[in-house]
Amino acid sequence: MSLPSPDALRAAALRLTRLPSAPVSSGPLAVAVSGGADSVYLLGALWADEELRPRLRVLHFDHRVRGEASADDARFVANLCAALGVPCVTGSREGQGAASEAALREARDAFFAAQRHALGYELLGTAHHLDDVVENVLMRLARGAGLAGLAAPRVLQTFRDGHRRWRPLIAAGLTKSALLAGLRTAGMPWREDATNALPIAARNRVRAWLAQGGETALGAGYAVGFACSAVILSDAQVALARWAEELGCVVDAAGRMSVGPLRGRPPALIQECLRAFLRHHDVAEPSLSSLRPLAAAIEAGGEAQSVVRGRVVRVSGGMLVRLAEAPPPFGPHERRLLLGQTDDECGLLAETVDVDASLWASLSRGDISPAREAYVVAPAAQLAWRGRADGDRYQPLGAPGSAKLSDLLINRKIPVESRENLPVLLAAGEIVWVPGLPPAESVRLTGPTKGALRLTWLGPCLG
Repeated sequence: MSLPSPDALRAAALRLTRLPSAPVSSGPLAVAVSGGADSVYLLGALWADEELRPRLRVLHFDHRVRGEASADDARFVANLCAALGVPCVTGSREGQGAASEAALREARDAFFAAQRHALGYELLGTAHHLDDVVENVLMRLARGAGLAGLAAPRVLQTFRDGHRRWRPLIAAGLTKSALLAGLRTAGMPWREDATNALPIAARNRVRAWLAQGGETALGAGYAVGFACSAVILSDAQVALARWAEELGCVVDAAGRMSVGPLRGRPPALIQECLRAFLRHHDVAEPSLSSLRPLAAAIEAGGEAQSVVRGRVVRVSGGMLVRLAEAPPPFGPHERRLLLGQTDDECGLLAETVDVDASLWASLSRGDISPAREAYVVAPAAQLAWRGRADGDRYQPLGAPGSAKLSDLLINRKIPVESRENLPVLLAAGEIVWVPGLPPAESVRLTGPTKGALRLTWLGPCLG
C-alpha cells in the first residue's frame, strides 16, 4: 500500500478528534500499533497533541500469522511512523503461521517487556475501544469471570512489574464505527487484517454475532451501556481489594495470603481475595465450582483443598497457599470434556475451528508445538480425559506404529515430575492426544478442514 505524502498524513492526523489527556508520567509514551484502523487512529490522534508528540515511541509486533501480509503490515507501520517523524521499533514472533490467542499474546507481551527495559517507558497506549469492552464482557460472562475480568479492559491499568497501560479510545467513548468514520473523513489510511473476519477465534465469532443484530436486540448505543457497567464493576473490585488490604489479606513474599480475617465476611470479599491470590500465581478465570470449597473453608475458618486449573490450592491454618507445581496424579477414571469449556481440574480446552489453507500450511511445517496445542478430527460429543494408566499406548502422528505412552514421554524428554500430571485425552475411548506429544495418527488432519477440533492445554509448563 502506497501512503500519501508526509504532509498529507500529518494534515490528516490533525483532523482526528483529540483524545483525553494522558496520565501523568515521565519518559517516553509507547504506543502499540498494528497498522489496523484502531491503532492508526490512536497514533494519529496522539501525534496531533503537540505536547505528547516528542514523547511518542511506536512498538509494532509482527505475529507472523498471515505470511507476506504480516510483513506488509510491518512495512506500512514503519513508513507511517517515518512520515510522522515518530521513532518505531519492530519485533516478530520466532514461529510463523497460526497460533492460539494465548500464545500470540504471550509473545507480544514478551516483546513489550523487552522494550520497556530498552526504551525506559512505563506507560503503554493501546487501541482498545468500546466494542472491545462489549466483546470482553460477553466472553468473560460466558466463562464465569470475576469482577476484575469483567472490568477489563480498563482505561488505565497498572501491572505487577510497575508499567501501566492506557486506553484513551475507551475514555473518549469511541466505537469501531466512529473510528472508521473519523479515519475516512480525515483521509488517514490503514491496513485490513483479513483474519479478523474468520470465525476461528472466539472473539471474531462474538463480533460477527453482534454485527448481525446487536443494535436490533440491545438498542442503539448499547456499547456505552456496557462500558458504564464495566466501570461500575471496576469500582466495586477496587473497593473490595482495598478492604482486603486493610484486613491484611494480601499475597506475601512467599506467595501465601492470610485469610483468617475473612472469617464470617461477605462472600464477595472472599471471592475477590481468592481471585487476587490466583491472579498472583497466573491462574486466570477459575470456575466457581473449583473455588467453592476454598471459599466455604475461609468463611468458616476451616481447612480445604481444591484443584484450580491444574494447580492445587489449600486453605490451612488461616493461610491460603499454592502447593507444588505438580498436583497429585489424576487417576484412571474418565471425566467428560465439554466443548468450549476449560476443565479446571486438568486445564484442557476443546474448541471447534475451521482450519484454512494458511493454518494447514503452518501445521504441515510443524510451526505449532504439540506441547500445548493440537488440531484433530474427532467426535466432540465423545471427548473425555483421565490420568495415565498402566499399558497406555497409541500411535503418534507420523509414527510407523503404536508405542507405550511412558516411552513416548521419556523420548520427548518430558520431565519426570510432570509425566504423572499430564491429562490423557480420549475420543470414543481411544487416546487422541497427550500434551507434549503429537496427536494420534487416527485423528490426523489431511488438509484444510471445517469443524476440526483445536485442543489446548492450559496446565503447568513442561519445561
